[in-house]
Amino acid sequence: MTRIFSLLRIAAQAEGLRWRRTGRAVAIRAGLGAGALVFGLLLLFMLHMALFAWIADGQGPVAAALIVAGIDLVLAALLGWLAARGGPDPVAVEAEHVRDDALRQVGDQAARAAVILPVLRSGSMKKGLVGAALTAAVVGLISRR
Repeated sequence: MTRIFSLLRIAAQAEGLRWRRTGRAVAIRAGLGAGALVFGLLLLFMLHMALFAWIADGQGPVAAALIVAGIDLVLAALLGWLAARGGPDPVAVEAEHVRDDALRQVGDQAARAAVILPVLRSGSMKKGLVGAALTAAVVGLISRR
């Protein structure tokens, strides 16, 4: 029985690690997306300033404003690309595998216990084996669902 509790503890720890790593990845991507939004707004602002300067003063300030707007465009594209890329965190995926394996082993241990306990409790070996067979059949049907 202590193995079952140990496996359940491992499964819970793996699940907690998976949730923490997934939350961290979402927070990082949200931060990068917010940075891309800021630089995109700066780009729009700079383009408006460039248009105004071009109309008002001639060619001097326009070139400077367009250079700054081009830099903002590059930064917005870079941050947007970083926010959009990525995939599942390998540590989170491994934690999910550990959790699934531990839960599968818990099911196996519980099935073994369900088969052995009726035999141990029974005064008659024949009655115990029949009870164990019926219990194993029920556990098998439940585990397939």
